[in-house]
Amino acid sequence: METRRRGNPPGSTNGHVAVNLRRARQSTGVDLRTLSTRLKAAGRSISPSALSKIENGDRRIDVDDLAALAYALETTPADLLTPIDGATAPTGVPEEHVPEEVQSWVQGKVKLTSADLIRYWTDQARDCQSYIKRFTDLLALMGDEEKGITPRAVYEERLAAQRKRLAFIRGRLLQLDPNGVPIQE
Repeated sequence: METRRRGNPPGSTNGHVAVNLRRARQSTGVDLRTLSTRLKAAGRSISPSALSKIENGDRRIDVDDLAALAYALETTPADLLTPIDGATAPTGVPEEHVPEEVQSWVQGKVKLTSADLIRYWTDQARDCQSYIKRFTDLLALMGDEEKGITPRAVYEERLAAQRKRLAFIRGRLLQLDPNGVPIQE
């Protein structure tokens, strides 16, 4: 006889929430009983046992639980939903999106459409260009000497990091729009 299952099994998003919930709770020094008490005071009763099951990925949570948990832990629902670096994309989101796009999408900064991603990366490129100019100008003013509070090597590292990021952005924009105008430094 075939076993019937109700609903869909927990997906990767449920796993992201479980990991982020435990991290948020532990980083603030809150134990499961205290979190349960906070949730009850906020009008959403979840027992310490149920919270443990959520953190272990053995129990799904609904959006009302998510909102109450974020409130009780003084964080945002987006922080609980956002995949940690290197994790799989949220349920239903194709793996073709880079982690920064997924994080920005979860945080409400971008839609996962080609047009909006092109806008997002173009804005990011402008920010990089601005930082590159700022660090280049600062280094030119410093000359070969290390003047000021921040050592020259720090500005050189920051400049290199921004150039690397800009190269990544150029590549991502090329993937999204092969016929687009290339971004210059």
